[in-house]
Parts: sequence; C-alpha cells; structure tokens
Amino acid sequence: MTLAVILGGIGSIVAFFLSAEGYLPWDAMLKSWAAAEDREAEVTAGDDNWVVGDIAVRSRYDAVSGYALTGDEKGRKLWEYVPPGRSEICDRAEHAGAGVVVVVQDSVGSDNAGQPSSSCTTIIALDAKNGRQLWKEERKSGKDLSDAAALRNLDLDAGGDLAVVTEDRRETENDAQERSVKKDGERGEATLRGLDLRTGTPRWTARLPDRCGPDEIAIGDKRVVAVLSCDAGGRDRREVSELTVAAFDRTTGALKWNVPIDARRPLDPATGVSVEAVDPLVLAIGTSDKNEGVTGLFASFDDNGRPHPTIDFSQGDDGVIDADSLMQTAVSGDRLYALAGYWSKGNHHTVIAFDLKTGKRAWSEEMDDPAAAMAVNNGRVTVLCEWSTQASAITTLIELDARDGDETDERHFRDPVPSPVSAMYEADGLLVTAGRGGGAPFIAWERW
Repeated sequence: MTLAVILGGIGSIVAFFLSAEGYLPWDAMLKSWAAAEDREAEVTAGDDNWVVGDIAVRSRYDAVSGYALTGDEKGRKLWEYVPPGRSEICDRAEHAGAGVVVVVQDSVGSDNAGQPSSSCTTIIALDAKNGRQLWKEERKSGKDLSDAAALRNLDLDAGGDLAVVTEDRRETENDAQERSVKKDGERGEATLRGLDLRTGTPRWTARLPDRCGPDEIAIGDKRVVAVLSCDAGGRDRREVSELTVAAFDRTTGALKWNVPIDARRPLDPATGVSVEAVDPLVLAIGTSDKNEGVTGLFASFDDNGRPHPTIDFSQGDDGVIDADSLMQTAVSGDRLYALAGYWSKGNHHTVIAFDLKTGKRAWSEEMDDPAAAMAVNNGRVTVLCEWSTQASAITTLIELDARDGDETDERHFRDPVPSPVSAMYEADGLLVTAGRGGGAPFIAWERW
C-alpha cells in the first residue's frame, strides 16, 4: 500500500512536469511549421500582417511577402514585393480587402535603415495571392505642406471591394482655448475618397461636414467610419473645436451621421482616438490631461450614432486595460473583451467581457499566469500566458467560452511562442501566431 502511494505520487509529479513542458497528449501545443526567419529590424508604421484566404501576408519596411497557409507548401514564402531602389514601405491599411492588401511606399527611402521616411507618397495595392501590383496612386504634396506633414495626415483602410483614402492638408493654429487645431483651409484640402480595391478607380468623394477633416478611418460591413477633427464656427455653429465621429455610406460616400464623441463635453482635438471596431462601432479614447473626465475609456455607438454607456480603461482592483498595446482587446458581437493588468510582485491579468449596450461586465476570469495576448474567434477567447509573473516566455494557451468565461481548454507549448505576438489566426485546423520585426513572421501550432 505504501509503495503504491509513493509510486502514485512520483507519477503525479512526473505528469505535472511533462504537462508543463508540453509532452503529454491532449495537453500540448506542438510547432507544426514556421516561416523562415527574418533578420531583426526596427518596427515601423509599415509593419503589419494579414490572413487573406489561404495566404498569410507580412509587411515591413523592406518588403511585403506572402506565405502559404495550407497544402504541401505550408509556411513557404510564395512571393515577395520589394520596393525599388532605396524606397521603403512606410505605411499600410490596417485591414485587408477581398484578396488585396494596400501599403504605402516612400519615394527616396529613409536616412536611417528601418526608420520611417518623411516622403510617404505612393499608395500601392497588391494581389495577396501572387504579390502582383494591381494599381498605384502617386500623392502630391501641397505647395505649403511638407511631405512629413502629408505623411502625418494620411490614413487609409481596405474592406471587401473598397479602399478608402483620407488626407487632411489644413495647416494648424491655436483656437480660443489655446489648443492646436486645424485652420479652415480651402475646399479639397481635407478629403475622404472611396476607390475600387482591385482597380483603384475612383468611386466617390465624401462631402465632409463643414470645417472638419479626417483623423482616423475604418471600413466595416455596413459603413465607413471616420474620426473627424472639427473646428469651431462654420455652418454647424460649433462653439469650440472638438473631435467627432461620422458614418458614411459604403456605396455612395454619403454622410449618414456625425456626432460628438462625447455628448456632454467637447473632446480636445489633440486626444488620441482609435477605432477598435466598426460593426458595432467602438472607439478607444486615450488619456489626456485636458479632458480627464472623458478620456481613458471606450465609447460605443449604435447604428444611428446614439452613444452607449462608456467603459473605463481603469478597472479597479483588476488593474488597467492597455488599449494602446497589441492583442489586449477584441470586439465580437455586442461585447468588448479586454485584458486588465496590474503589477504586484509581477504581472497579473484578468480577462473581462463587457456588454457594449450597457457598459457593464458580462463576466471576468482571473488568469493564473500573466497574459501576453488575447484574441476572440469562433466563440472562443484564446489567451496566451507567460510561464510566471517574473518572465516573458509564452508557454501556456488558455481557452474560455466567450459566452460565460468558463475555461474550456488549457495547453502548454513545447517550444515557447516568440514574444511579442501581434496577431493570432485559425487556419487549416492550426493556431497561427504572427510576430513583428525579426524572427519567424508566422508560426503554426498544432493541438496535440
């Protein structure tokens, strides 16, 4: 009896260590394939990745490359677009469209390798299947606007068969509150244009609200959404300069509605606002000393522009949601999922699901280990965790039911996942992680 107890204890210890290292069946994540590693490079505005059909696409300053996700060539580089001469990829559309990715290329290259250039002037659409250039558009600087200013005021996105390009070439001045805002400018200095994604043919030019110019753009299934920087005065008789959010028809570019981001207090135009999702519309409003009461939160809106209750980045004892970092938030259906973290002798994280219509928590689940990345796919919340509060090696996968937060799976990576992870995809029954900078751009993991 005593021997059986001892052997049982030894077996449990061995099983524990085998499980933690990814050596037990039904409990492990094994590397299925990895794309060839790249040399290290500084991450710039041109860095991103997309999955388009059965092709994974990676862009960085020196090339845009496509990799096979399925078939006998999984992980192999199928094509590569290299900017000519010393020119570089300096920006990109955040989303891919139907079989197409859109990047921006400069004309002369950077003074420092891996650093963004100040002449980001050429928009290029590439076929995701073979890397063929479908069309390009040369942007011209205005007579009173430097290339660097043009770069800062360009935004673009892709979705379905549509590409949208925005520019705001208005110069800046101080308003009555001594805040830096855009001058009124002339017609055409602030534009929002819709193009056919595969041909670059113009489809429409939106009529922007008076004295407003686009800061941020995103394409959804139902509409195009833009964060606008709007000056005081004009036909709308706006009392102060502020940020608003507007929705445009995808087909015609017609303005559907334009509302203040905060209905009670004008949002300072210098505040950083990003579009988390379009359908439903969710904005992340960065912290600002000038608008402490209306910043550091998520704001969501219904299809008619009516606001829902906001959600604070700060979540009390659970810590703070780092909305500026990759893979910390996700929107699926009518819920926002987020990682809230705090430091107490190491990093600690809680996964929280919020109901966007009410702003209240639907559920929360504290992680045993620090969470490095999170994604929501097919009704599952997938969390990649580090092995301890004092380490950054990603060794554990946790899956939660998106409906109620119940844990449905826990697995351990035999080989640590390279950090940081910039995206997670499901392809051919495998989990695919994407990185940035150097190393393998894509690695596929098999549930064993």
